[in-house]
Parts: sequence; structure tokens; C-alpha cells
Amino acid sequence: MTHQDIPVAECGEPLVDIAREGGILYGPPPERPETEPDYRWVRRSVYDKLLRVQASLPAGLRLRLYEGLRSLPIQAWLFDEEKRRVAETHPHLTPEQVHERATILVAPPMQNDGKPNIPPHSTGGAVDVEIVDANGRVIDFGMEVKDWVDVASEYCETRHAHLTPEARANRLLLCEAMEREGFANYVREWWHYSYGDRYWAFRRGEPRAIYGPVERPLR
Repeated sequence: MTHQDIPVAECGEPLVDIAREGGILYGPPPERPETEPDYRWVRRSVYDKLLRVQASLPAGLRLRLYEGLRSLPIQAWLFDEEKRRVAETHPHLTPEQVHERATILVAPPMQNDGKPNIPPHSTGGAVDVEIVDANGRVIDFGMEVKDWVDVASEYCETRHAHLTPEARANRLLLCEAMEREGFANYVREWWHYSYGDRYWAFRRGEPRAIYGPVERPLR
């Protein structure tokens, strides 16, 4: 069984905008301007858990949201861009192999066999997060989240073998703080954590996901 085989029993929990709720820092809209309406929205339980993660961090450090909710059109654009990068870097791969390799860092809205997929960010349960210091600078993770397109995919792994001791310690600091609150880390991205979605259920041994695709409220 893969995480895509996990059933979804949508619980109906609402989304909240962390810009309105407060307590968690957030950066500028990621990737492209069209993400701006959605990226600060997460499910209510996810927001509450992020507050507890924030409270658990050492003095002077703050959690910062890079991205929460992501619309399916933006997800499709990101996946197409990643497929283009993979095809340019690995011209020997077949289209099917390009698709599979692109899924390492971007969840496809559609599986290779044409079946619809539920990307984690479309549920409001997945978050990309960093830790910043008292001056608002990202602490040393070896890279920042925004650099994911510029480094080898292996370097994004939470426990990549060739990190400096400081970067390794900081990735584990974030991972341990998030997992204590019930999040599941996507091991190929040190910044990505899920709660309530299919990947979370798969990693945590839950029988079903509680979050399916969701759209933010109209303002």
C-alpha cells in the first residue's frame, strides 16, 4: 500500500488565515504572485499545532510559514515546471520516468495512469516551514526552502548525509518539534510536514486521512 491508497474521511474542519489569527510568522507569497490568496491558510488543528511547536522552540527562535494551502491550478503549474526541469537535466528519461522523478519534490494533481491525485497542500493539512532567529533570518538548514529548485534533490532530504553539523542539528530540531505535535515529515523535504492528509495517515499508521481537498473561503 502507498499513501495514495489511503481512504479519506473528510472531517469538515475549517481553514483559518494565520495572518488574521496571529502568532505565527509568514513570509512573502512563494513561487509566483498567484499563490498570495491561499498560502497563509491552514486547517484549524494545524494552526493550533503550529502554535504549540512555536512555544516549544528555544528562546529567540520563531517558526515561519513558507506555504500552507495551495490551489490545484498552482499545483499543476509547479508540477509541469518540475517535469520540464527534470526533462532538461535528464534527457535520456522516458516521459513516464520524467513524471515519476518529478514527483520526488512536487505532488502531481494527476497520477501517471491518469487517476486524480490529492496533493497534500490542497488539503490545508500540509505546511512548508522554516525557523528564523531574533532578526528574522532563516537559521542554517544548509539551504532555504526557496532554493529547492537550485540544489540537487538529494540535498533537500531531511537527513541528507553531507550536511554541516549545524545544518543537520537544525533540520533535526525542526523535525523533532513538529513530530512531537503529530506532524509527519516528508523525508525528501526537510521543510514539509503533514497533518491529517493521506501522507500523514500513511506515515503515522492511521487507517484513514481526515482532510481531503479544500478551498479557502471567499473573502
